Amino acid sequence: MRRFSVRSRLLVALALLAVAVLTVGVIAWGALTRGNDRMDRMLAETLTGVDQALTLSRQAADLATLAPYLLTLESPFRIAQEGQAATALVDGLLAGLPPDEPLRASLAGTREAIANLVRDTSLRAGLRDRTLRLNAELAASERRYAAQSARATAPLQERQDWLVLQRTAAALLGAGRAENLIGVGEFQREYTRLTKRLTGQRPAAEAAELSRLETIAEGPQGLFELRRFELARQIGAEAALVRIRRGAAAVTAHAAAATTLAQAAITAERASTTTAIALAKSTLLLVVLASAALALAAALYVSGYVTANLRAISDAMIRLAAGDRQTRLPRGEGQGDEIGKLFHAFRTFRANALRLDRSHRQMAQRTALYENMMAGISDGVAILSDQGQIVTQNARLASVLRVDPARLTGRPRLTEVIAGAGWQEGEHAGVGVLSLGAAHHAELRESPLPKGGSVVLISDATERRQLEDRLRQIQRIEALGKVSGEVAHDFGNILSTISGSLHLMDTAPPERQAMLRQTIASAVDLGGALIGRLLAFARRQHLEPELLDLPALVDGIVDLVSLALPDRVDLVVNIAPVPLPVRVDPGQLESAILNLCLNAGQAIADVGRVTVTVSQDRDQAVIEVADTGTGMPPHILAHAMEPFFTARADGTGTGLGLAMVYGFIRQSGGDINITSAPGQGTTVRLTLPLCLRQPAPLPALGTVLLVEDDATDRKAAVGLLVPLAETLLLAEDLAQALTHMSTPLALIVTDLSLGGRVDGWRLAETALTRWPEARAIVVSGHLPQVDPLSSRFVGRLATLPKPLTADALSDVLTILFRKTEDAKAAHR
Repeated sequence: MRRFSVRSRLLVALALLAVAVLTVGVIAWGALTRGNDRMDRMLAETLTGVDQALTLSRQAADLATLAPYLLTLESPFRIAQEGQAATALVDGLLAGLPPDEPLRASLAGTREAIANLVRDTSLRAGLRDRTLRLNAELAASERRYAAQSARATAPLQERQDWLVLQRTAAALLGAGRAENLIGVGEFQREYTRLTKRLTGQRPAAEAAELSRLETIAEGPQGLFELRRFELARQIGAEAALVRIRRGAAAVTAHAAAATTLAQAAITAERASTTTAIALAKSTLLLVVLASAALALAAALYVSGYVTANLRAISDAMIRLAAGDRQTRLPRGEGQGDEIGKLFHAFRTFRANALRLDRSHRQMAQRTALYENMMAGISDGVAILSDQGQIVTQNARLASVLRVDPARLTGRPRLTEVIAGAGWQEGEHAGVGVLSLGAAHHAELRESPLPKGGSVVLISDATERRQLEDRLRQIQRIEALGKVSGEVAHDFGNILSTISGSLHLMDTAPPERQAMLRQTIASAVDLGGALIGRLLAFARRQHLEPELLDLPALVDGIVDLVSLALPDRVDLVVNIAPVPLPVRVDPGQLESAILNLCLNAGQAIADVGRVTVTVSQDRDQAVIEVADTGTGMPPHILAHAMEPFFTARADGTGTGLGLAMVYGFIRQSGGDINITSAPGQGTTVRLTLPLCLRQPAPLPALGTVLLVEDDATDRKAAVGLLVPLAETLLLAEDLAQALTHMSTPLALIVTDLSLGGRVDGWRLAETALTRWPEARAIVVSGHLPQVDPLSSRFVGRLATLPKPLTADALSDVLTILFRKTEDAKAAHR
């Protein structure tokens, strides 16, 4: 047997209810029609009276509103115009009243009051206009008197007289602005008191001004009389306004009486209509009860099936949501209708929940593996958003950065956390370098993620840096010891020469003594030169990489190398005749070359040769140190550059020489290669990238603002900008920079992070908005991937990484200002 759907059953029940509602509507229609006929009769009888009452009430309200408005007008023309409107309104009220209506007498008095109001208001307006002119003249005089009294060069008596004139003018000005007669009288007494102080002999200018003030204030046309007339007219106008309001109140009372009569008629008709409505209510009640019974029966029938099944489905869903995956619903229930579809949807949802549980278990396993990996990493790891905010991090990040773990909550920017902890950012060999003073160092590596953001790895490099420093010191001490041993032998020869010459001088004739003294002087000079060269090498400290000429550096240490080599070993130096500019630490390069030469000399058992060659190979500078020594077999050559590996039989080597040379050359962007074979000697080849491009000439600038909170970076930037700027302004934070924004700027160079806050974008935006010709450069050791200003200031903003170099600055300034010049040329 085919089941009816829930929809069909509900439609049948609704159809029955519609029939019942239609029945109720027919009954209500008949009752309302009869009531409507009775209301029409009632309205025909009472509407006219109510309309007349409402018209009177509205006109009275208009009159009560218009009369006070007349008091606010200043133009005589507007006063007359509005007075005519008010008179016309009263005439309209009189026209609508019967001849014997008592209200006509009250309206006649109101009409006369309107005429008085118009007359007094017009006179007051004219007097007010004259008063305002006098007030303007007095205000100008008061300012002039104040200026005279403030002259520092005038005599004291003259300044006091001008001050009294100023106060006199102020008293007259107060009388001109007073709102009542009492105020006018007070200012008049003040005026009289002040003018008495100016009696007697006075300079011509002061006497003339006093006379002019008396002309303004006194007489029938003086300010005080004008103000009294004006305020008297004001009082008369307000009295007329009171009479007008009384007339409006009388009209309102008349309208209220008419409304009361109409209300009585409506009450009588309402009592008659109530009886008819009560009969209709009784009929409607019977029909509504029958409809309610029908609706209740239909609802019980439907709910007995629908509600029970919905409850079963909802209970099953609750258990399923609570984690009970064994919950089931019987099959076959509600086949073909909406309930059956809900049962099918539940079974589908349960199957999906089981699949999600399996996926969740797999995801939990991967998450646990990820958390274990993050917790086990000894370095700090952070996941950043596109804006550089920390999305998540491991527990080691706070300890590596030496910050409170609470500082990493709330998705802060990593650059702000680094700057706030006092770290200084830089870059070395493509890796971000962080330094916290001289005690702590870290390395920062960042890799972008496929869907935006990036992953950052920060490793603590403090111990490694300390170890590298110690290794460099050991290497330098080792080289210094080797050189000192060789120099000691030569220095012994020099002392022997001096001693022998001194003994010969005791018996030598005078001419021979002069030659011996020359010999001693030459020996002393040679010894001084040896000691000076040795001290220069020993005192050289660790320097930052700098641009230098490689042939000149090698030529400068040839004499030291020749002293360090044994006498049986010849030194041959082949230096390229052209400059070979490289960017490298000169002290470390000297140590590297000296160590290679010493190693080469020690590899020669008897007579031999060490050859140092400096040449150019395309864009590389090449240093080759070749010897004619014993050479190295392949198994020793494979470990030659490993730290602490040495093949010397006497155990004198530390195994650090080649390892330190390798590390230094690789950090400088170069490479090292060793070629050796037993009995054929060894050749060590060092390559360094050439710096052939000369910095382009920087454009001349006007006023430049440099904003940098780090003293070292600020000093370096000042050295680059001073030759370019006509005026260089310096600021260390946001507040100082904003004080310089009132000066027209040609360029602003600002650090992105100032005092731990990312204020660089705000400063650049302020300068570019205020000065349309300005350009901005934002520098940072860790520039974000998103630039919020370039799309708004196209061609006027650039970013540069730290440290700031002349080459990078030249390129950016050429791009920024060349666009400006090209645009001006095209416009011309």
